Amino acid sequence: MIAIRHLLKVGLAVVGLFPWHGLALEVAVHQECVAAVFGIIGNLNFEGIGYGDYYLGLCQNPLKATSVYAISRAYCPPNDLDPGLAYFGLACQSYGSVELIPEADLAANLTDKAVNSFPILDQDDKRVLTNLTTPVLISRDWFELGYRTEDAWDYEHRTHIAYGFAMYGFWGGVLVIGALHRLITLINESRLSPSSTGPEDTGLADSREKPTEKNRPIASLYSWIRKHLITPSALPPYRSQLLFGCTIPTRIEAFIVLSYWIVNFVLCCVNYRGFKGNLYWSAVAPQIWRYIADRTGILAFANLPLIWMFSGRNNIFIWLTGWQFSTFNLFHRHIARIATVQAIFHSIGYTAFYFTAGFADDYRESFHEAWWCLGVVATISMSFIVLFSFSWFRRKIYESFLLIHITLSIVVIIALFYHTSIFDGEYDPYLWPLVAIWSFDRFLRIVRVVYCNLHVRLSKKRLHRSVAAISYDQDANIVRIQINTHVRPRPGQHYYLYQPFRFTGWENHPFTLAYWSKPTEETIQAQAGSLTTNSTANQPSKIHAAAENEYILSFWIRPYDGWTRRLRDICLKTQSTSRLSAISRETILLEGPYGKAEPLWTFDEVLLIAGGSGIAAMVPYILDHVSRVAAGQTRIRGLTLVWADHSAKASIESLDLPSPDEISIGDACQETVGNGVLKGKEATDDIHEADSLTIKMGRPDIPMLIESAAASAVESGSRLAVMACGPSGMVDAAREATYRAMGNQSNAVEYFEEAFGW
Repeated sequence: MIAIRHLLKVGLAVVGLFPWHGLALEVAVHQECVAAVFGIIGNLNFEGIGYGDYYLGLCQNPLKATSVYAISRAYCPPNDLDPGLAYFGLACQSYGSVELIPEADLAANLTDKAVNSFPILDQDDKRVLTNLTTPVLISRDWFELGYRTEDAWDYEHRTHIAYGFAMYGFWGGVLVIGALHRLITLINESRLSPSSTGPEDTGLADSREKPTEKNRPIASLYSWIRKHLITPSALPPYRSQLLFGCTIPTRIEAFIVLSYWIVNFVLCCVNYRGFKGNLYWSAVAPQIWRYIADRTGILAFANLPLIWMFSGRNNIFIWLTGWQFSTFNLFHRHIARIATVQAIFHSIGYTAFYFTAGFADDYRESFHEAWWCLGVVATISMSFIVLFSFSWFRRKIYESFLLIHITLSIVVIIALFYHTSIFDGEYDPYLWPLVAIWSFDRFLRIVRVVYCNLHVRLSKKRLHRSVAAISYDQDANIVRIQINTHVRPRPGQHYYLYQPFRFTGWENHPFTLAYWSKPTEETIQAQAGSLTTNSTANQPSKIHAAAENEYILSFWIRPYDGWTRRLRDICLKTQSTSRLSAISRETILLEGPYGKAEPLWTFDEVLLIAGGSGIAAMVPYILDHVSRVAAGQTRIRGLTLVWADHSAKASIESLDLPSPDEISIGDACQETVGNGVLKGKEATDDIHEADSLTIKMGRPDIPMLIESAAASAVESGSRLAVMACGPSGMVDAAREATYRAMGNQSNAVEYFEEAFGW
């Protein structure tokens, strides 16, 4: 008992009450027999070398070593002897820094005659508490109890580790399925040849794309999964909208998340081998609490790399699966919550263990140990991270949330390194990946920033950098940022924008790429005009740099709180008589591009639904459609844009949207911009014409629009894509309506959504 209490005080009880249970030397099945023997003998007192020193006495005291050899040969199967004795020697080297006395050196005391003269001790023998002067044997009952104790401990340890690896098996399976789905999708897209989009096109789909589904069981299964799992919300109509402050996933996302919660709950609750009379803790309660504490601690550690893996935006698994960042972020949050709950129960379990085992004094003294206190710090920090990660904090105080999140995450990593320092690096395989993942993501962020904003022109032998022009339109309530770059734009992309020369210059905010164009003389002069305010002598060189870049990227931002509001206020400070106010000398850096283009070009009909600044996500697809029509690389026969905005006329004028004359290519491309269908009033009541754009006053009936488009697609044998971006209520209505259309009309209807979630 003295040795046990000493080990508890120095902290080794985190792994086991006996030093040979350290994670560095996991006991294999064939080693348990000898381990059980020297576990019992090690806690007996023998006169001579190493009295009071556990490993020195066990490994170098001839009386103790002889007892271990004699008992092992008496009770252990032959195939267990060599592995067990080898483990015994390794334990002496690793934990005692001493060599085990070789069996050959004690051969004279291990003859049959000598062994038969050894006293046989039982667990209740009074001599157990004395200083022994001769080698001893132990009764079979005591040995079997020791073996059962050792076997139970080793079983629990192996189970903890195996269940930790089960976490990786779960997510590995999910990601493999996602990657295979991505691969199959890309193969199917490559097989869809562009259809005719010329003036003679009748609008009817050709027969190549509609083989009967009864002949395609895989396609039928895929359609069923998309219809019933991928598209609908788990709690319709909520998806983008919050329900009691919580984000609601799709059915497939909810299934994955719920399954992971269940898996972790079950693995924390099953397969505990407690029994009365255990040599470590006689009562069952401390055994179970100890196993629970170890299990939840190891599972929490196993979940840490997964938390970091799903958090970064430079993520190889995003590239492999093609999933949105919001999906990865959803998994990130739930894994973090699970790991935090496990860390809390790890702390509760050890508290209960100490008190049920009768070590309350040692529990209080443990708070003087740095490794123990830093474990407490890590648990508390993880709890605060989860608290500040709820939707209200993320949406209301995003910058503060992000700073708190990063700071506390660093605290957790450092604290856990110290907390597990007593295990000689055994938990480092869980912790160093966190540093590697974080470093990889940050490194690629820097690479992207440099790549997007600096461009070396070898022919000119000059280094060009991006220049930003910022303006604010009060009528449309839109901040427009234009940045020149050599990065080729694509639809579906978003960038993170930095304003580095501010006190909080590390802050970055994601925005969808709304529009792009090649620099022309007119755009160069327009950008030059927007940069005249506070111009300097070197301003012409900036304009010249902008002119030589290949693309001008435009971002349309609705100002709310935080950084977007500050951009608006900066513009208003330079307010002129014009409704457009512009600023200069605001260095804004691009980081990207992120996101992927949805394969709208593979569909016959496309319905784009935008609300407010959600138009920013739709215009790139229109631009892409225009270029594909010109190149004959699209199947789209009809494209309809429905844009609902409080001040659509002002927005159209201020955002320089392409007019129908610019985006209509012959008779094959039909575009409608404006509120297509009114709800609750006649469409003829308030209709205005602005540059051939139909503007109707009222709220569009989204379900009716989608149902009508789906019915038309079914009638013509076409495939319909519905894409929505805008206020949460609108996109949720679009998702729900598309889901109903998929069930009522056709399986050839698919839903896409442009939304960023964090």
